[in-house]
Formats: sequence, structure tokens, C-alpha cells
Amino acid sequence: MTEYRIDDLARVSGTTTRNIRGYQERGLLPQPLRRGRVAIYTEKHLRNLLAINKLLGNGFNLGHIATFLTNPGARIGDALDLNDILDEPWASANRPVLGREELESRLGPLDEDALAALIGAGIVTETAEPGRYEAADRHIIGNLARLVAKGMDLAVLVDVQQRFVAKMTEAAEILMTAAHDEVDRRRGPGWLPSSDEDVAWAVGLLGAMRRAGTENAHAALDRALDAALDQELQAHKVAADDRAGAGGDAGGAARG
Repeated sequence: MTEYRIDDLARVSGTTTRNIRGYQERGLLPQPLRRGRVAIYTEKHLRNLLAINKLLGNGFNLGHIATFLTNPGARIGDALDLNDILDEPWASANRPVLGREELESRLGPLDEDALAALIGAGIVTETAEPGRYEAADRHIIGNLARLVAKGMDLAVLVDVQQRFVAKMTEAAEILMTAAHDEVDRRRGPGWLPSSDEDVAWAVGLLGAMRRAGTENAHAALDRALDAALDQELQAHKVAADDRAGAGGDAGGAARG
């Protein structure tokens, strides 16, 4: 592990010792190790400093950067106070419309069955213009294209996407049903708002549940993906050990 004194760290990171001490005071850098009276910095300090330099160069201030570095789960909206805007239904906005040629340039050749599978999975929908398709959102085609470029089969990816969306839909229904149940509990079944205050209360409750659901889902999915990855790596290791053992047995049998 590379170690630095503060002067060396300032030099390799392109900042000053004064800035380093200031970042430490703001909690943007972990405290250095101590060897007697000497402060020792590590590669982690260097990485943080390089990230801070980059963010400052992109126009973020230290308040924004503090949110990013001290709260790994924070969204950019938390740092920039944009949550009221980000609560709007972005899923329904910015849906690109693509021609069939563009789809094929990104996903590979599409026969009628493949195109029907994309439509059936809700990944794209047909438009009034023949040969033009609207993507479900602005990210999905790009994500599929990256996986296809890595050699994955599009039909498998479409099936995975369809099953994944079904699980997310189920989770969303659980959350929003809880919000509806809370409205019923406090105002009675079938209640309708009769004033601006009532509307604001209902919208605030549903919006808060939506935000909590989004953030909790991100966190839960991160943990679940880590656990699933560990599980698959362990399964692969067992398979690799079995394969190596079978090769060794076969070699021993051949020599015998």
C-alpha cells in the first residue's frame, strides 16, 4: 500500500496542504494514520482527493461534494435540492422513438419473432408510423445493447427483463397499496378530497411513499445483487472445483 506524507499527497493529487486539511475538517477525507507525530495518508485519501478535484472542476461546490462522499446512498437530487422535481414521473418522459434500422444497429438483426418479443415485453411499442418504435424509457435500449455487445442472447435478455419488471411491478403495488390503505384508515374508504388542503395532503402522502419506495428499492436491490453475485460465484467455484477434480481423476485413470 502506497503511503504519503501530506506534502507528497498534495503534490500527487494536484492540490494544496491547506485544502487537504480543510477537506478533513469538513469530513470529506478520512483522518490520516499516525506514526508518532507524523500523519500518514493512503491511496484512499488520494482517490478521494482526485474525486473532489473532478467534482469541483465540473461545477459542484463543497456542500454538494460533502453529500456525495459522506452519504453513499444519496441521489444527486439530495445534493442539489431537486427532490421535488425528481418526484415527477420521469418513467413516462423522454421516450425515444427509434426506427427498425436503428434498433437492429444496436440489438442485432431482428426477425419478426424477436420484434414481437420486444413489444410483448413492453420494451418497445409500435407507433402510428410503420417501422418506428417507442422505447419504454431512455435507458433500456442502451442497457440491452451493451449486454448484447458482450455476447448475451437478446431473447434471454428480453425474458429476464420481462420477469424482472414483473417483480418490480409487484413491489410497487405493495408500496402504493400501503399508501392507499393509509388514506382509507385516516379518511375512510372512498374518501375524495374536497379542498386544496385535502389534495395537498393526499399528494404529499403518495409522493412520500413513492420517494421512499424508490430509494428503498435501490438500496434493497443493491444488497440483493451483491448477495446473488456472491451466491453465483460460490456455485461457480464449486463447479470449477468439481471440474478440476474430474479432470484429475480422468488423468489418473488414464495413467493407470
